[in-house]
Amino acid sequence: MTSAPELRGEDRADFDDVLHRALATTEMRTRLRRGVHTTALADWLRERVEASRSEIAANAAPEYARYLSARADAGGGSAATRPRRVPPVGRWVRARRRLLPALAVLAPLLASMAAVVFLLLGYVLEVADAAPETADALVRAGWTAAVIAVLTGAAALAGLLVMALRHRSIPRPGPDRAARASAVDQARETWQRALLERGMLPFLRARLAEREQARPGRRTDRRPQRPRIGYASPDYASPDYASPGYGGPERLSGDAPVPRADRHDAGA
Repeated sequence: MTSAPELRGEDRADFDDVLHRALATTEMRTRLRRGVHTTALADWLRERVEASRSEIAANAAPEYARYLSARADAGGGSAATRPRRVPPVGRWVRARRRLLPALAVLAPLLASMAAVVFLLLGYVLEVADAAPETADALVRAGWTAAVIAVLTGAAALAGLLVMALRHRSIPRPGPDRAARASAVDQARETWQRALLERGMLPFLRARLAEREQARPGRRTDRRPQRPRIGYASPDYASPDYASPGYGGPERLSGDAPVPRADRHDAGA
């Protein structure tokens, strides 16, 4: 029996993306809002997921194995899944890369303009027979600028040809390679879906249920009610005793009320 493949380092970003998608579902957002501290609860869930990363990933082990196999067949994965290694580039290298194309365009242009100006001024001074030394210097400078313009133009043209050859030599992905890249992307989506449905969401539900059970339950016992002070005798439940001016049965018959002491004496 083969063991489940371990989650590789380059796939941790996909794992974290699945966790983010799980926390963003309607179910998880609703359950998180029930708590008092939503952010603290989400951070606590992330810590639990980080501690149980291998356990969660094992629930989607078959899909992950197929994804690794498809990536290996495609030569390391598609452009979306393969990590890019960019060599460190210094500031001087970046500045030189930007400066060289500008010089390739500006140098021939400036040299050509200088050649035209110098030659024009030099020949005008020679025709006018004024300052022959200055005229000769301008003519020489003009022809020198013309030579520089030709050389820089040839260098710029050679650079363009080299760049075109480099772009032409880059192999374009054929139908086979494009199909393998598509298979890798599809396997990756299948693994992420299985990880979300069978691994991440059940784990989050279980942790939330455990947390809810561990919380102290609410007190359901009520305070004992105070005894109701009043007359509970059936004699006082009669409608005849409801009047605030009630003074005894004698008031009803028209006789004067008998004091309590006299009543006891009469009964004796």
